[in-house]
Amino acid sequence: MIYHDIDQNSEEWLELRRGKFTASTASDLFMDKKTAGYRNAIIKVAYEIVTGESEESYSNKWMQRGHEREPIAAENYELLTFNTTEVCGFFEYNEYIGASPDRKIVGQNGGCEFKCPSFQVYNEYLETQKLPKSYFWQVHHQLLCTGWDFIDYMPFSSPKLKQILIRVERDESIQNMLLDKLNECIEEVKVLVERIRQ
Repeated sequence: MIYHDIDQNSEEWLELRRGKFTASTASDLFMDKKTAGYRNAIIKVAYEIVTGESEESYSNKWMQRGHEREPIAAENYELLTFNTTEVCGFFEYNEYIGASPDRKIVGQNGGCEFKCPSFQVYNEYLETQKLPKSYFWQVHHQLLCTGWDFIDYMPFSSPKLKQILIRVERDESIQNMLLDKLNECIEEVKVLVERIRQ
């Protein structure tokens, strides 16, 4: 693993992500191989490797909301836990795999991932107190790439609401399952890269 101490969303960060399976798309790899989500994940990585270019990434109002509120979420996390956090750059597991968690915790082998959902979704967190399936592989992908022992996952909608904190511990059986899947996908990418280049 190589840690790159760079600003997220910078040109250098975008360059490092290009041609890699990142945490934000990890759940797509566990879809059925016939689904568009799975196929698109393989195609994206292969074509980025061959062209050295990225197509415009998808963004919506909730993703934009997350970027805007992330500093407030981090501040609330620190008030809740008495931990100090700092922004982190890009963790490169290998030439095909990488991740960019939201924060690392100073003095501990762990980090944070924040989501800023609607009140309706926040209420679901309040009722379940569990990491949603939709973010399960994203968080474990981050643990794989960073080597951290844990990630504190915190949904944040407003400082006036009860703060929810879900600690996700490193689990070697899950890590092995994830790595097996990633290696399988890397082989598919290699085959597609050769087909594109012929």
